[in-house]
Amino acid sequence: MDVRMPAKSRSREFQRKISPVAILALTGVLIAALWSALLFEQRRNYEDVDRHSWSDSGGVARTFEEHVDRTFNNIDAVLLVLRQAWVDDRSKFETKVRIMQAAYDDSLLVQIAVINADGTLAYSNLDPDAAPVDLSDREHFQVHRDSDVDELFISKPVKGRVSGRYSIQLTRPIWSHGDHFGGVLVISLNPSYFSGFFGSLDLGEGGSIALVGLDGLVRARGIDLKLDESAIGKVVPGDRPFMQADAPDVGTFEAVSVIDGAKRRISYRRMSEYPMVVAAAKVTDQVFAEHEELWRHYKWGAAVVTLLLLAAGAWLARAVQLQQQLRTRLLFANDSLRTLNTIAIQAGAELDDKFYKALELGCKHLGVEMGVVGALHDNTYVVDKCYSDTFADLKEGDVLELPSTYTPDTFNSSDVVFVRHGSQRHGASLLGSDTFKHECFIGTSVRLGSTLYGVVGFYSTKPYAQEFDDGDREFVRLLGRWIGSSIAEDRAVKELTALATTDSLTGAKSRGYFTTAVDDEISRAHRYRRPLSLVLLDLDYFKRVNDCFGHHSGDETLKHVAGVVQGLLRATDLFARLGGEEFAILMPETQEHEALLVAERLRINVSNSMIETLGGDVHITISAGVAQLKTGEDFKTIYNRADSALYKAKSRGRNRVEAAGSPTVIGV
Repeated sequence: MDVRMPAKSRSREFQRKISPVAILALTGVLIAALWSALLFEQRRNYEDVDRHSWSDSGGVARTFEEHVDRTFNNIDAVLLVLRQAWVDDRSKFETKVRIMQAAYDDSLLVQIAVINADGTLAYSNLDPDAAPVDLSDREHFQVHRDSDVDELFISKPVKGRVSGRYSIQLTRPIWSHGDHFGGVLVISLNPSYFSGFFGSLDLGEGGSIALVGLDGLVRARGIDLKLDESAIGKVVPGDRPFMQADAPDVGTFEAVSVIDGAKRRISYRRMSEYPMVVAAAKVTDQVFAEHEELWRHYKWGAAVVTLLLLAAGAWLARAVQLQQQLRTRLLFANDSLRTLNTIAIQAGAELDDKFYKALELGCKHLGVEMGVVGALHDNTYVVDKCYSDTFADLKEGDVLELPSTYTPDTFNSSDVVFVRHGSQRHGASLLGSDTFKHECFIGTSVRLGSTLYGVVGFYSTKPYAQEFDDGDREFVRLLGRWIGSSIAEDRAVKELTALATTDSLTGAKSRGYFTTAVDDEISRAHRYRRPLSLVLLDLDYFKRVNDCFGHHSGDETLKHVAGVVQGLLRATDLFARLGGEEFAILMPETQEHEALLVAERLRINVSNSMIETLGGDVHITISAGVAQLKTGEDFKTIYNRADSALYKAKSRGRNRVEAAGSPTVIGV
């Protein structure tokens, strides 16, 4: 018992298992998950960059603070030593100054100077004999003069009147007689000294570090690994956090620079021993530049993956849809395929037999009266093969009305066409008349690859055949493809056979085909004791044609001679090219004297013809040898006798025919 599910039910079950819409929805979920993960990871990476940025700049600020603190401490210690030497023994003061100069080169020390209590220059290591200079207006002099506190003072950047250079001046007061103000000891530091430190730090493009007094003046600033001299003496806005009295000693903030207008992320530290602030800053855009560039590439990659997923999802959804349609078609066409299998098994070897059997079984399968294969000739469909148990008047070669009428919109496509009587736009009957009330047609085009060959169609005048189901349509579609492939296969076989059995230059049969056919003819002649003659032809002085006129002319000569010979032979005669300029003719039912007459006629026709070639007009003659098959002979024997006769014709002057001659021959 057949318990298989109906085709439509099985199709619906398959569609429930997997749906193109579900595939597209899953594709959307995958794309959403991809972008969600990407954006989450981007945010996490952004936060890491942000955190490391503050950490890096804070570490640089701390390192710079230690460097500045160490430098100021060292210079303050030098001030104390030199001040004591100035008070105790000025001759030793000069010595200590030279020692200090040797220890600290020009990269740090600009000048060591002493100012008297009245504000005039008492000493300068740059010019010990310099004329007195009034320095009473210097801030550091006035601070020490007006204060009784012995402490280090760090000046604003000032331009030296002796050195002529900008410097940061570290000073200590000089006391005489214990508590009387005796002047000021000054060590001027070169701001570029800090460039050595700037060069060891990399805060990225536009990154900077700065030494700023609590008075808001910039003492030193490095940017892009070098000293920024233009920033020395600039005033920092008072709204900066480190300028606020209640601000923490260590902090971070983001602000636009008053020096170059760049927005930076700044980490600062207030120095505990000195009224100074150190700050390390990174350009905000540069902090995230690498991050943005990296994630720009990631997003482009994600966009490409998204497009690939969309394409893959669409392709897969379409593939599933086509698979469902194909499955439905296959289920509908199950019976049709069995019928096609029956056609393939029962059809004969010849193409006409195959088509006739296909049309016969097709009519039975569809329940119609007539099936037709029509071929396209000059925009008209002509009956190629027809089967009918009703319409005896339709035969091969007749014009097929319906396809001729509907060529533009039916059989130029590969779809199956179904037409009822009365639905034609021109009102023409399917069979060329209005005899039948209930007339219908189902058919499709037959194609050889991409080339339209014709149509296969089925006609009916029965009322119940007015409708065809999907299985019928699929059967007709598959039958059209089978007919097309059968025609293409038959043509290919014939072409291959022709290539294998025919000489490509002259159109004569090939040597291989000839030797095979000769054996069959000799066997038949011996079996039925019928005459059989062999003629060997050879072109006289053919080598001269090639030498004088060229090989192209030689080829034309061979083709011409072959054409003359083929035009005078019977359909039953076998003409072949054995090689070079040698030809053979096998003539069944022909005695030697008859073959001699044919060979002589061939010789005369060739001799009387002129061959026009690219190299010039060529005149050629032939020589021939004729032999009739003897009792018990094989091909080799008769060939040798015909060849001897040909040799005799050549030796006797050429342009002649000779016979082997023998009284003991078959069929006499």
